[in-house]
Amino acid sequence: MAETAVSFFMDQVAMLLHEEQQLLGGIKREVESIQDEMGQMNEFLRVALEKDESNPILKEWIRQLQEIAYDVEDVLDKYMLRLGRRRVSNGCSGGIKKVFSSVTNLKEKHQIASEIQDIKFRLQNVTTGQQRYREMNAALNHVSSSVPRTEFYGGRGDALFLAEVDVVGIEKPKKQLLEWIHSMDDGFEVISVVGIGGLGKTTLVKKVYDDESTKRHFNHHIWIVASDYKDVKHMLANLIEKLVAEIKEPPPQNLGGMNVDDMREFIYEFLKGKTYIICVDDVWNISTWDAIKFALPKRGNHSCVVVATRFYSIANAACSETEHVYELKPLPTKESRDLFYKRAFPRNQCPHYLKEFAEKILKRCEGLPLAISVISGLLATKENRAEEWEMFERSLGHELIGGGSLEILGKSLFSLSYNDLPYYLKYCYLYLSIFIENGLLEKETIIRLWIGEGFVQPKNGKTTEEVAVDYLNDLFSRSLIHVAKRNVDGRARAFRIHFLLRDYIISKSREHNIVTISNGGEMQWPSRIRRLAIQKNCSFSQETGNLDCLRSLLLLGFGNMELGIVNKVVGRCRLLKVLDLRGAPLETIPNEVFKLYHLKYLSLRNTMVQLIPKSIKYLENLETLDLKNCKVTELPIEILKLHKLRHLIVYRYRAIAVLFDNIQSCTSPCDIGRNFPFLLKLSSIDANESGGIKIVSEVGKLTQLQRLGIAKLRSEDGQELCSSIAKLTNLRSLRIDSIGEDEKLDLDYSVNLQFLRTLILKGCMEKVPKWISSLNGLTTLGLFWSRLKGDPLSSLQDLPNLARLYIHGARVEGLRFKAHGFKKLKELWLRELTCMQWVIVEKGSMASLGEWTTSECKLLGEVPQGMEHLPRLQVVVFANMGDGFVERVVEERRNEGVNWRLAHVAKVRFGNVMDDRNWRFGFAL
Repeated sequence: MAETAVSFFMDQVAMLLHEEQQLLGGIKREVESIQDEMGQMNEFLRVALEKDESNPILKEWIRQLQEIAYDVEDVLDKYMLRLGRRRVSNGCSGGIKKVFSSVTNLKEKHQIASEIQDIKFRLQNVTTGQQRYREMNAALNHVSSSVPRTEFYGGRGDALFLAEVDVVGIEKPKKQLLEWIHSMDDGFEVISVVGIGGLGKTTLVKKVYDDESTKRHFNHHIWIVASDYKDVKHMLANLIEKLVAEIKEPPPQNLGGMNVDDMREFIYEFLKGKTYIICVDDVWNISTWDAIKFALPKRGNHSCVVVATRFYSIANAACSETEHVYELKPLPTKESRDLFYKRAFPRNQCPHYLKEFAEKILKRCEGLPLAISVISGLLATKENRAEEWEMFERSLGHELIGGGSLEILGKSLFSLSYNDLPYYLKYCYLYLSIFIENGLLEKETIIRLWIGEGFVQPKNGKTTEEVAVDYLNDLFSRSLIHVAKRNVDGRARAFRIHFLLRDYIISKSREHNIVTISNGGEMQWPSRIRRLAIQKNCSFSQETGNLDCLRSLLLLGFGNMELGIVNKVVGRCRLLKVLDLRGAPLETIPNEVFKLYHLKYLSLRNTMVQLIPKSIKYLENLETLDLKNCKVTELPIEILKLHKLRHLIVYRYRAIAVLFDNIQSCTSPCDIGRNFPFLLKLSSIDANESGGIKIVSEVGKLTQLQRLGIAKLRSEDGQELCSSIAKLTNLRSLRIDSIGEDEKLDLDYSVNLQFLRTLILKGCMEKVPKWISSLNGLTTLGLFWSRLKGDPLSSLQDLPNLARLYIHGARVEGLRFKAHGFKKLKELWLRELTCMQWVIVEKGSMASLGEWTTSECKLLGEVPQGMEHLPRLQVVVFANMGDGFVERVVEERRNEGVNWRLAHVAKVRFGNVMDDRNWRFGFAL
């Protein structure tokens, strides 16, 4: 972990030297000297940790090195804070010379120089310690060969010897894999089984491998565990040995002298014309799969390779042609409970007084068979005393890391995956421990927080946000996080972490002082706190620890905590980069916030804040300002001083969402075009005008924008807005609201937005703008309060990726969904089509539709014709329909029985619309 800290430090210093080299002035050379020295140490550290991560001398040296890395960051940030305050107080005119001319305090200069020299002295001492470790390690290496090495036992081999009666929950996946294996009579097939460690991938694949039907089907049966080999050459050599052993022949005499290509050629010739099944377990990198793939003949008799891996990227790459990827899921609740109680109480039933603790522990296992088996087996050795079980449940995370009773389980499930992460992902991953238990990890929030913390390193050709998405995808591919919500187009929207994984990273984060989490209970505070996440009530006292160097404060649960205490903490923490006050009982922003020169991320989401004061201008390093669901209706002109802003989120959902103005937008200074060169998200601001400058014109200068929300648009500004939008070639999401429901949205001008995924238009249009039909990337389209006349579907039905469609307020007599149209549409909403009397669905239309909602269409007298032609339809909702509609539908169902046009739909529901996000359902058929 120290390697991670030092590598992270190296990246931070490199960015600071690049961005602020003028301000650093005289200390720049000293900092570079420290950077060079630590860089050399880091290279040694990488090698040392691979050999011996438990050596106490190395651990102490690591701790010192990590402290130095933190101290350097502190000194630089304090230095920049002093210069930054002077720069603001002196104004921008005069530039750098004016800043340095004001630094006349010799005591202050001496203090900074003294701190730098102290760090260099400590670094020299650590370097001496490094040399001692080198000498000691060299001496130890002379005798290491005579000392037996303790091998890590992860229990993987146990799965190879489990009887069928010892395995639960694999009947369905086993059946599916066997169907895939036997579905082809000839040719080459690859099947992947993927999932988090401990799900039972090895067990499942071994049961398929040993099945009698598999044995009869193939001439050769080979099982290899990829992680057992130090390199590809050794793996291929062992594969050859196993192949020739099956025909009772010795390995080729020159096997030891073969290179990788020779081995692959031998395997290819050996298997050519034969049937075989090869199971490759525990694959950790794509090169392992490539080494095997190119050694196997693809034509001829039926052959199969089964790959088991934790990595979705490897599973998908292996099955790029067959798409036979089986994502193994956790055990259902019943099977989990049966396995847990069977092992925890092998001879008796669970005592009633242990039931509560048993269920809490079982919940944390979250369906992982290995975790359930090991933990319940350990509990079987404990006395049936409530206090012992309660203490075990409370300290479960600690037991999973070094020295705990579940250390082997922790290594098998999590440590291997965690240690395999590159250093920059380790920081990112441990940081996820800030989120509350069982809470969703919103993708956009994670990305903005990571960037605010400085965890995301820029790459040429990509924004930092795009790099952060790559980080999330990597964690997902490694099965370290799981997708909890997806957008309608399949992109991840929110993630979650397995309970035990969360326990593991909380303990790991605490061990290395990455994040300190306060959840209301007793805790031992570290001497120096860098990041603090408050999840429940927290009282600050002298025992809390040193907060002067705090970089992040996230208040994720206030409870009865006094806001005045929080103000005092913020006042002490002048080096804060991240401040998340979401949900706080705030009506005004504390003045201390505007003294946080380094602040990059400020969230006031879901507070009662109404006013952004002029002092916002002092936060010149701010990149994210999140005011969602606040009461702010106007931004001061001083907001234009925040030239580094990337995300400006300022809108609020009103309580009564069925009204036209259900979203409260914000008035902004008009001269935004040249002041926000890095802005990616702007939502939602009014289309106002001031001093001859129009917002609709200025937004065209924000060429980096990916998400834009414009409200209160007047008809006469439509053409100018379209002209501006045409320049925003990076737009992914666009929302435009007219100033009133009677105001026409005049948007039928040339616009080409090839990357646009979401488009929401609210206002009178009469016809669909022509340019919408060219949006090939569009996945979500909403036409609200539209008053459309004529057929709105003809220009939309050929959009190749449209997955969600809202049509509201159109004045059409009927709608016809033509054959082969809307091929990828999954969700359809028809609302307040007050003139609509009929709907017809032609066979072959909307082949992917899963949900159909019709509300407030009073003249529609019956269920739309042709809905029986929608094979994937799962949910149909009718709400606030006309008199007698429900009775007619119920009668129709009674009369037609299995021939009813909605007989194939799993859920048919009737109810009332409360607002856009709330429904009251009456009953379901």
